[in-house]
Amino acid sequence: MPVVGLASAGDGFHGRAWQLGTIHASEKQGGAAAALAAGCRPIRVLTVTNMWPRPERPGFGTFVHSQVASLADHAVETEVHVIPGDRSAAAYFSARRAISRAVRQWRPVLVHAHFGLSGWSVGHQQVPLVLSVCGDDLLGAVNDAGTATLKSRVMTTMTRAAARRAAAIICKSPNLRDALPEALQSRAVVIPNGVDLRLFRPGSRHAARAQLGLDPTAEYVLFPHDHRQPVQKRFCLADAAMTRLRELRPHARLLHVSGEPAARMPDYYRAANCLLLTSRSEGSPNTVKEALASNIPVVSVDVGDVAQWLARCQNCRLVDADAEALALALNEILARDEPAGAEAVLADIDLAAVARRIRAVYDHVLDGFVPA
Repeated sequence: MPVVGLASAGDGFHGRAWQLGTIHASEKQGGAAAALAAGCRPIRVLTVTNMWPRPERPGFGTFVHSQVASLADHAVETEVHVIPGDRSAAAYFSARRAISRAVRQWRPVLVHAHFGLSGWSVGHQQVPLVLSVCGDDLLGAVNDAGTATLKSRVMTTMTRAAARRAAAIICKSPNLRDALPEALQSRAVVIPNGVDLRLFRPGSRHAARAQLGLDPTAEYVLFPHDHRQPVQKRFCLADAAMTRLRELRPHARLLHVSGEPAARMPDYYRAANCLLLTSRSEGSPNTVKEALASNIPVVSVDVGDVAQWLARCQNCRLVDADAEALALALNEILARDEPAGAEAVLADIDLAAVARRIRAVYDHVLDGFVPA
């Protein structure tokens, strides 16, 4: 199986690719000493994910990459096995043998799978499974008619099968925990993805636009969503809202960003006047937390855990999934042209704080796990 994602130079990793298709990520320099000083026992974790940045999709799974890096500061040494499920569904079946081989050869104390299908590929191992469910894997996806697709139904069934085998389930938002079978909810903990506050922070709009080559006079509504998901992200609703908004504000522009390298994304947030989210379903959308970390206002429909974040901000709007309502909210936000006022949420979305909570989950699982 080919390696499809590799830790980039300068990100704090020392990379070594295994023939079985994994990536070795050792602790960041200085992270081990800090972790030991804080009383963390060193552990090895095999991370299995179907999302990981690669040259043709540089922004794919950056939150998994960031989480792996942040855990190194808590004495977690990680081996990453990437499943190229977006290229072929057969990859989930072929990954099973390679994952078992990785467990035997590298001897991790637990496996952490990101996304339900990745957890299904882990199968039964002699070490505990921690499963992170992200959104569509548990909630499903719909077609243009608003009904669940066959692929989606299969995916949610496989995700629930993985959840039944998991010693702990990390849900990105409360609605994902509620979507689990009741018998499994006692194993679930809500931990959203964190944001690297060193990267996503307020900055000069003018400088960011100059860096990106954007019009300095336009009013940009950022829409940083994958072009492969037009139905799930409701591109049509966003377009309708913008059509109405331009009747009110002729200089308003939808800034649709997809497939950009992670390193460029902070500038896109700083360049924008606000963020728009119109999704049908979400867990804990990273785009909202990145926008708030950058202190730009958010206009969103009520989806996933967005309401809990926006309720703690001074200049954001939660509205109905209606083009007119979205346009009016965007018009108000653009007219005010003020920061989001999101200081109250920063401590809870900080990547470092989230890493501490995940390490606590690992310790809880290891303290109570008895091999079958």
